[in-house]
Amino acid sequence: MLEVYKWKILITKLEDISWWNATKAVLTGISVSMILPNRVGDYLGRVFVLEKADRLQAVLSTIIGSLAQLITTVLFGLLAVNMFFPAYYGFPDKLSVWIYVGLIIVSLVLMLLLVLTFLSFASFSDVIRRISGRFYEKVEKYAMVFSWYSLSDLLKVLLISIMRYVVFSFQFYLLLLAFGLSLPYFTAVMLIGLVYLAMTVIPTIALSELGVRGSVSMFIFAMYLKPIITWTDDIPLAVFSASGMLWIINLAFPALLGLMLVYSLRFFRKINGDRV
Repeated sequence: MLEVYKWKILITKLEDISWWNATKAVLTGISVSMILPNRVGDYLGRVFVLEKADRLQAVLSTIIGSLAQLITTVLFGLLAVNMFFPAYYGFPDKLSVWIYVGLIIVSLVLMLLLVLTFLSFASFSDVIRRISGRFYEKVEKYAMVFSWYSLSDLLKVLLISIMRYVVFSFQFYLLLLAFGLSLPYFTAVMLIGLVYLAMTVIPTIALSELGVRGSVSMFIFAMYLKPIITWTDDIPLAVFSASGMLWIINLAFPALLGLMLVYSLRFFRKINGDRV
C-alpha cells in the first residue's frame, strides 16, 4: 500500500486515479516484471490502467518513484557497509583507521549527492532543454514531466520509499526469527542492508530472484557470522527460508493477484478514432 500511495502521488500529475486503479496498476506491474530483467516490467504494466494520460509520460513518472526506492536502498546499503567494516575487520593498524575514515567521508558525500540530485529533479527539464538544442521541440512533452514535481512532492516520495524499505527490512528480520535465527536487531539490519545493496547491482529477473537472493543472503550472513557463532547447517537453511518467504510475500503472491487483473487492462485506446 505504501507503493500504491507513492505511485498515486506521482501519477496524479497526469491523471486523477482511484485507490483501486492505483492498486491494480501496482499489482499488474509486479506480474509483468516477473518475466523482464530488473523489474523493467513494473513501468510497463502500470501505465495500462490509465485512461487518458500519455503512457510514456506515465513511464517517466513511474521511473521517478523507482529511482527514489533505488536511492533509498543505496543509502541504507552504504550505512550497512560503514557498520560492517569495523565489526568485521576491526582496526589492526593506523592504516585501517584512515581507510575507515575515508570510507565514511566518501559514503557521506555520495549519500548527500544522491539525495540532493533527487530532490532537484525539477531542474532536469532545463538540463534536457539546454543539451537537446534544436531537437527540444520533439522531446519537450516528455522533458517537462520532471518539472511537475516540487521539492515537497519529491521529499514525500523519498520518505515513503524509506518507509517501504523499513517495512521490507523488518519483514526480513521477523522471518529470520520465525525460522530460528535470533540475531541482535541492528546486526540483522546491517546484514539485510548489505543483501539489498548487492541485489541492486546483480542483473536478474524476478522469477530467478528467489535463488539469487537466497544465495547472496547466505553468503553475506555466513561471511559475518561464521567467525563469531557456532555455524550449523540450520543457519543457512533459516537464512534461505526467510529470504524465500520474503520473495513469496512481496513478489510471488502480489504477482499472482496481478495476473488475475491483467485481463482488465486496456492495451489499446481510441484517440480521434485511432487505436493507440
